Amino acid sequence: MTVVVVSIFEVVRLFARNNDTLAYRPLHAIIVYTVLVLPGLAAASVGATSVFGYAIDWTLLYLSLLVAGVGLVIVQVFEGRTQLDNASRFAERYGVAFLLLGVCAPQLIVLSALPNGVQLVWWLAGVVALNDTSAYFAGRAFGRHTMAPALSPKKTVEGMLTGLVVGALAGVVLWRFLLGDGVSTGKLIFISLLATMAAQAADLSKSYLKRLRGVKDTGAFFPGHGGILDRFDGMIGAAPVVLVALALLGRL
Repeated sequence: MTVVVVSIFEVVRLFARNNDTLAYRPLHAIIVYTVLVLPGLAAASVGATSVFGYAIDWTLLYLSLLVAGVGLVIVQVFEGRTQLDNASRFAERYGVAFLLLGVCAPQLIVLSALPNGVQLVWWLAGVVALNDTSAYFAGRAFGRHTMAPALSPKKTVEGMLTGLVVGALAGVVLWRFLLGDGVSTGKLIFISLLATMAAQAADLSKSYLKRLRGVKDTGAFFPGHGGILDRFDGMIGAAPVVLVALALLGRL
């Protein structure tokens, strides 16, 4: 829950400024933060019921997503009531933020509260970390073709492909070590590939938000390494994929 709360704070802090004067707008920040954090709070409630042995009821989480989505639309209309550009800026900033932090991040909370949730989170952390590390070093060593220069100039196609391969293999090994042999190798490779692809997409989405604001990091929670979102974006993006995979495997 802390990851979600702080990540939303970092994003709102980046964009809660007047477009012309660049002065902070506290009321705007409070409203948008409250709207974005609702699904995370609902996910924490859903997760708590699972921890205490009750069946997971997704109703509250669905309702919170609906309320948050409608709330952001209302705020966007209010922002653009006198100038269309303001509404456009709001949409490009908080549309991606809602998908990443309002939709994906709460699933990480729910994932951690499942039976074997601790092992699942460690598995996901290992897959994402090894994907990031291998992509970075492969890109440095033999990367020649940029993948998304407008979003992240240093990421390469070679690094991305290396990350996918390493992430898929790591997913199999780590699953066997942490969660046992209940899933076939082919299914594990498929799940790990999807999780790795989602993690890379989430990383680029975070880069998009940073480019909009013109900053290097979303925050300074980890000195020299950026903010909470900089460190956990991959896990946030991959969490829904893992939940869907678990549901298809009958493990929810």
